[in-house]
Amino acid sequence: MATSDALSRLRYRLLPDRLFGELLTKSWIDNVIPALALVVTILVMTWIIPGYFSVGNLTDLARQVSEFGLIALALTIVILSGGIDLSVGSMFALCVLAALVSMNVAGLPVGVALIATLATGLVCGLLNGVLIGYLRLRAFITTLVTLVIYRALYDIIFPRLASAIVGSMPVSPTWDLIGFGTFYGLPVSFAIFAVIALGAHIVLSRLRPGWRLRAVGGARRSAYNAGINVKLTVCLAYVASGLLTAIAAYLFSARLGSTGADTGIGLEISVLTAVVLGGVSLGGGHGSDGNAVIGSILVLI
Repeated sequence: MATSDALSRLRYRLLPDRLFGELLTKSWIDNVIPALALVVTILVMTWIIPGYFSVGNLTDLARQVSEFGLIALALTIVILSGGIDLSVGSMFALCVLAALVSMNVAGLPVGVALIATLATGLVCGLLNGVLIGYLRLRAFITTLVTLVIYRALYDIIFPRLASAIVGSMPVSPTWDLIGFGTFYGLPVSFAIFAVIALGAHIVLSRLRPGWRLRAVGGARRSAYNAGINVKLTVCLAYVASGLLTAIAAYLFSARLGSTGADTGIGLEISVLTAVVLGGVSLGGGHGSDGNAVIGSILVLI
C-alpha cells in the first residue's frame, strides 16, 4: 500500500501539466520564454540561411532594431499604463516628414531638425494623452481616430513637398554620422537606442514614475486611492510614446534620407506583435523594456 501511494505521488509530481503549470507561475518565466524563442529563432535562421548573420547583415539589423525598438518601447510604456496606442505608425510618418522637411527642404541645422521632430511627436503624443488621460476617452477608439487624422495630415502635406525632399540632400557630417556612423564597431543609432533603453529600464524598474505607471496599469482604482495622479500618469505615458516615436523617426530619416507614401502604414501592427511576442501583457502593469527589445529582434529577424 505504501509503495502504491508513493508511486501515485511520484506520478502526480511528474505529470507534464503539473510541471508546466508550476513553471508558468514563476515570475521569471515571462522573460525566459521570449529569450528562448529568440535563441531558437537565431539558431534556425543560421541553419537555414548560411551567412545570414554576417557582419553586414548584423549592422543593418542593428540599425533597424534601433528604430523599430524605440517604437516598441514607446508602445510598451503606454501598455504598461493600461492603454494602447494605435497611432504610432501615422505619428512616425509625420515625424519623419518633419525631420526631412527640416533637413532637406529648409536646410536647418541638425539640432534644429531634432527639435522640430521632437516637437511633432510631443504634440501628437500630448493630444492622445489629454484625450485619454484627462477626458477619459477609450484608448482604442481614440488612437484609432488619431491614426486616421495623423495619416490624413501626412497624405496632405507629403505630395506637395515630395519632389523637394527627394531632390535635395543635406550636406552634414553629423547627419551622416547618425545615419551611417559607428561607435566602437556599433552603429551610432544603435548606441543611441541602447542608452535610451537603459534609461527607460532604470525609470520603469527603479524610480517612482515607473512604479506609478505600473500601478495605474495594474489597478487604476487602487492607484487612485493610493494618491497617484492617474490622469497625469496616463497623459505622460502617451507623451513619452510620442517623443520616443519621434526619435525613431529621426534615426530613420538620417538613415534613408527620404520617405514615401506608405511610410508607417501597418507599423502599429508590427510593433504590437513585437511587444506581445516579447511578453508584455496587454492587460497593463506587467512587462519591461527588455521584453520590447527581444520582441523587436524576433519580428525583424
